[in-house]
Amino acid sequence: MSYDLWGRLRYMLSPQFDIYEQVAKVVSGNVLDVGSGTGFGTHLLARTARHVVGYEVDRTAMEFADRAFSNGNISFSQVDITKPIGPAGYDFVVMIDVIEHIKDDLLAIKNCRDLLDIKGTFICSTPNRLSRYRKSTYHVREYSPDGLRDLLGSAFDTVSLVDYKMEPIESDYINPILAVCR
Repeated sequence: MSYDLWGRLRYMLSPQFDIYEQVAKVVSGNVLDVGSGTGFGTHLLARTARHVVGYEVDRTAMEFADRAFSNGNISFSQVDITKPIGPAGYDFVVMIDVIEHIKDDLLAIKNCRDLLDIKGTFICSTPNRLSRYRKSTYHVREYSPDGLRDLLGSAFDTVSLVDYKMEPIESDYINPILAVCR
């Protein structure tokens, strides 16, 4: 699935910036950013991580990110997370507002889990279908808090739902939904 560059820049300037800023406060070590887009969020994660790899299925976005943000602790690759990938060993795998775009969501989540170190953490966000957010024609599906918890619980032992400030959610209508999984 390919998006135009303006669409990617609008995405970069949207609420995902706030999510990435908060997630950057908790990640460390080796981090994988699945669906890294134009790389701006990956750049934010690199402030606290030892090394960040951005996976992006869209070649144009990945090439832009590689030109704009690759440096000593950031690299990018064109990767489809629904295909087998290796090797494992990431301390954190981050997927910010990506899962709602993937047809085989469970396979993608399991592949993310398999890329983690045994003590690793998966952090995922998605718009809440119960809230009044702006809908996207690019979404394959949308999740409620219970739906996201059920999906992630199929792959992880522990699933904690939080808001964008990484605090426990107090309402089923909070938007976006973030999950921290182990």
